[in-house]
Amino acid sequence: MEVKGAWGLVTGGLCAWRLPGDESGPAAARRLLHQAMAELRLDRDVIEDGELAVSETATNALRHAGAAPCDRPPTPPELWIWARTVPSPQLIVSVFDGARAFAPRAAGAGLLDEHGKGLQLVREVTSDWGSAPTRSRVNTVPVCGKAVWFALPLPREWPGLHYRIHPGTAAQHLLLNLTRRGFEGTRSTTEDGMSVLLLPDLNVWVHRRTFCWWATPHRYVRRPLIDLQETTELLVRHLDTASAPAYSPTPR
Repeated sequence: MEVKGAWGLVTGGLCAWRLPGDESGPAAARRLLHQAMAELRLDRDVIEDGELAVSETATNALRHAGAAPCDRPPTPPELWIWARTVPSPQLIVSVFDGARAFAPRAAGAGLLDEHGKGLQLVREVTSDWGSAPTRSRVNTVPVCGKAVWFALPLPREWPGLHYRIHPGTAAQHLLLNLTRRGFEGTRSTTEDGMSVLLLPDLNVWVHRRTFCWWATPHRYVRRPLIDLQETTELLVRHLDTASAPAYSPTPR
């Protein structure tokens, strides 16, 4: 669920914008992130670190905008912001571009800028970072690409830690998030009232406080309902890249 103001992140919401596909994109990303972090009343140091990191990732997305497959026009970069509570309260900032094949590497030149220093800056000023295949959020028709993301610390007493989402509401929002990204799915209810999302080769069980699914036959994933957007991205990645059907028994 997209929200208008940053405080909607407390309730599991998401802020998402299409960035300009020209040299003004990084400045727009800095401005939008600054506004959101200021609204959340984060410390000045955290805001400055976020502005630096998003400038580097937005610049990276701009450079890769022209590297999308030749059978479709370049996809404008997108900026996404949400909060997660696991492993700790963090603000997740993602910059999407349509060049899935051009993922940043862990070492060497040619990373996020021409000198290979951009990624090092992101690593130094954030709690965590990464790159993952995903699909656009803002486009009417979802486009495959990747997102370079980073995490910034939120206060220990982040209000989202205590916010409770009704399981039925969480299930409906998660299904809507996934169908908007181009995945077919339905929702059913068990005899005891539990919601189950039936997705391609995957079932997601919605318990009183958590989403649960089998990512592999031996790996069981559990995420809090409040981490709705984080769960969405994990599932998009799984559904978009899975090469074989996932094992999906009923969780016990």
